[in-house]
Amino acid sequence: MTITSRQSEPERLTQRGRDSIAAAKGHLERIHDAAGDATRASVLDPLNELSIALANAASESGLLAEVHPDGAVRESAESVVRDIAQLRTKLDQDRELYGALGAIDPATLDPVARRVVELERRDMRRAGVEIADADRDRVRRLRDELVVIEQEFARNIRDDVGEVALQREALAGLPEDYVAAHPPGEDGTVRITTNYPDYIPFMTYARDGGARKALMTVNYRRAVPRNVEVLKQMLAKRHELAELLGYATWADYISEDKMTGSASEIRRFIEQARGATLQSGETERGDLLAARRADEPGAGPALGLWDLSYYTERVKNERYRFDSRELRPYFEYGTVRQAVLDLFSELFGLRFIPVGMELWHPSVETFEVAVDGRPMGLISLDMHPRDGKFKHAACFTLRYGVGGRQRPHIVLVCNFPDPKSQVGPALMQHSEVETFFHEFGHLVHGVVAGDIPWVRVVRPNEWDFIEAPSQFLEEWVSDFAVLRRFARHAETGAVIPEALVAQLRAARDFGRATFVQRQLWLSAVALQLHDHDPRDIDTTRLAYELAREYLPAEPPPDTAFEASFGHLEGYTALYYTYMWSLVIAKDLHSAFTNGLQDKAQARRYRDLILARGGTKPAAELVRDFLGRPYDFDAFRRWLAPDSKEAPVEEHAGG
Repeated sequence: MTITSRQSEPERLTQRGRDSIAAAKGHLERIHDAAGDATRASVLDPLNELSIALANAASESGLLAEVHPDGAVRESAESVVRDIAQLRTKLDQDRELYGALGAIDPATLDPVARRVVELERRDMRRAGVEIADADRDRVRRLRDELVVIEQEFARNIRDDVGEVALQREALAGLPEDYVAAHPPGEDGTVRITTNYPDYIPFMTYARDGGARKALMTVNYRRAVPRNVEVLKQMLAKRHELAELLGYATWADYISEDKMTGSASEIRRFIEQARGATLQSGETERGDLLAARRADEPGAGPALGLWDLSYYTERVKNERYRFDSRELRPYFEYGTVRQAVLDLFSELFGLRFIPVGMELWHPSVETFEVAVDGRPMGLISLDMHPRDGKFKHAACFTLRYGVGGRQRPHIVLVCNFPDPKSQVGPALMQHSEVETFFHEFGHLVHGVVAGDIPWVRVVRPNEWDFIEAPSQFLEEWVSDFAVLRRFARHAETGAVIPEALVAQLRAARDFGRATFVQRQLWLSAVALQLHDHDPRDIDTTRLAYELAREYLPAEPPPDTAFEASFGHLEGYTALYYTYMWSLVIAKDLHSAFTNGLQDKAQARRYRDLILARGGTKPAAELVRDFLGRPYDFDAFRRWLAPDSKEAPVEEHAGG
């Protein structure tokens, strides 16, 4: 489905949503009419058509609600999402459909179709299809209310861009291109925003600790106070919903169908991963504190969270003679973008052909993707910040691929430097290049799985696996054999020096434990907000208490970062997903014994993991590729290579 500017007008978007809902209801009537003769043709096929209709409308509207520059279109898109969510809940509680699925003879179905039936019926049980009528009605109302609340939470974050006004001296330490892009205004001050192209370099390089603290404080006050109250409402309704469905907490409910399987396993994993960071984390903290005391001889034993990126960079510079600012000239946005296309083409047998397509903003690029020469779908890149747009980096689905029915259209939404708004070249941080590779991996995953005939299993079923295939690809960005192909100086054209990449690789271990500790803090916050009765939770106090437990540094005072913690809307209690997936991703690398550019292994990975979508449990997909169950040991070695901790086998095989 092509979206043009006219088609994206609010009334047209609303009408497409209504048409999809009407089509879905028509397919449901077919199933009801055939309930006495339940077969694949009479029940499962129309259910697939129903699901395709709703998935198309929901994915289009969900994307446009986050990226369209017209606020009226965003509002219309949110309305469509609400309408579809309401119908989806009713469908999940439809007892005739539930019975019809259960009446299909499993012997008449192939293994993937049987898996679809099992997953659909499990989803319906988890939606309350078997509970009492009054409770089912309350579940529906709660789900409808939650969609509205979650949309407001996301909207408040999306629409709130903070900024600080600083004297020009506060830019000391920033790269020249950054300084040139931030000239003083009429009042003589420089404005730095919380948008990523401003925020990330500033927190990494600005020598002025007070300015770093000021910017982080503004960032951690975004969507405050409104989202603090919205979050409380969100937590209360999720908890009530979980109790109605027979679970002690939302964390117990939401984890049941994941690889972990329970909230208690999430807690155990967080503590296991935290234990693996303690030795190297304490060493890193001492080094960071020593670097700070070199600037402030009288500094106490506490670090500020606003100090971590800056002093991590400083230690890397002093210990390894590595300065990540030296990398920036080699990572001009347009060059990186082309390199990503070229490398993924070579490794995974893809071809990207530019397509002229008018979408929601003129900066969006679209490509036809062929896999082994066969057209498979479309991807679009929406890569630069603007008002009213999603503020982080994520992969969205505009249209799911369904074998024999429709080809996928997957969209990458990021906030990288924009060549059209820069004084000079649009230079990227190495971490941004890593993010580009990561998110592009999600794009490829969505495209190569486009031959699966059942929309229910196009994506991996277990959300805590969803990041692993993309995290797996981040390693490429620190490999000289990869970087020398595209990393050329924006002014001189010189290839990135091998010595600089060697310094990057030598320095990258430092700060790794600190990074994981911050991820585990976020994981613990997300979990503990959802594994207690929320009536007694002070969300801000909880975040600070967990910061003292998990972090080597203190967040800025008088803030409420949870108000802009966007993952609480979508991932809810499952932020641990990033670290759980990373355990698997690190183990996947073990198969590349001939180097990261081993095309044969890359194609095996494509075919055995990416192309299978959710047709098998995630642990089986990994076992198919590795020839054994995954385990924790590769992650432990990556995190603390000198640790004597024995491998933990409890995660093996998921």
